[in-house]
Amino acid sequence: MLKRRWLLNLALFAVVLVLAVSARLEQRQDLLTTTLTSMPVQQIQSLSLKRPGEPRMRLARKDNGWHMLEPFVAPAADAPTTKLLPIAATYVHRTLPAATLDLQRLRLDPAMISLRLDDLELRFGTTEPVHDWRYVQIGDLVHLIDDGFLAQLLAPAQDYLDRRLLPKNFSPGLGNLDGRPIGAGVLAELTEVEAIRVEPLHGQLGGHVLTLESADGGKGIRFLIDAGGTRWSRLDQRLSYLFTDPPLAELDQLSQRNGTASRAPFSPTEPFAPPAAIDTASPVDRAQSYPPASDAQLLQLSPPSTVDTLELLPAPTTAPMPTTKLSP
Repeated sequence: MLKRRWLLNLALFAVVLVLAVSARLEQRQDLLTTTLTSMPVQQIQSLSLKRPGEPRMRLARKDNGWHMLEPFVAPAADAPTTKLLPIAATYVHRTLPAATLDLQRLRLDPAMISLRLDDLELRFGTTEPVHDWRYVQIGDLVHLIDDGFLAQLLAPAQDYLDRRLLPKNFSPGLGNLDGRPIGAGVLAELTEVEAIRVEPLHGQLGGHVLTLESADGGKGIRFLIDAGGTRWSRLDQRLSYLFTDPPLAELDQLSQRNGTASRAPFSPTEPFAPPAAIDTASPVDRAQSYPPASDAQLLQLSPPSTVDTLELLPAPTTAPMPTTKLSP
């Protein structure tokens, strides 16, 4: 009798176990079918983002990470991109046919924001008033999701840029500052330098030209550095990297010697700054000072090839000579 009851309990336990496993599998299947897309986040290779009042932003995954293709051509930071991509797997609370909705009222036609992940377009509209869920249209379906990605969707393009001064795989070899050689040991410290922010190139340009050669023979990099040494601009990227302190010690010392705090910014529309009427610099300071670059040289990011000279002319022959009348 006890053996029969034991077998019955064992059979009931087995039935309960099977039902629990089955329910768990069904729950996982339901979760898979209620995500915004079926795209594995790690396999997404490109994204394109269109926002009102902003230029289109395009990024692509490469071997050494994400790179921005528009509106700038530069390495992209991993953090903001990895915050945006999980939207592909976000949970869907509700799905409705697009044909039954007023897409204009929901701001889906035209869309407030358009995000393309590889070949799949996600169109973002307004939020519904009860749960504050965001309307997202994919094809002929409109989904309601949590509104946790809006800040990332609206972030400006420069927020997606890598703030490191040098690319990941770039190792500086030799370099020169306005034609003056700088050793690889001095430049090695730049590999770990990170700007406080990156912004589009604008305003007046001027200062020093720093040329970096690649230690492995690859393409070099050139920077236009302002007089204070805290703004490093790359004209090929149309970007400026900003720092609180000069990341290169030689620039900091040069700024202190030349008193750059009182120097006015130099506009690239001025070919050359006029030479000083009276040269009061010491021979050491004069030897370590560099002439400003011309407009064409700034655009080429090449150091100036000539030095302004001051021509000394003899006194005019018609100048009156001082005389004194002598009395007998």
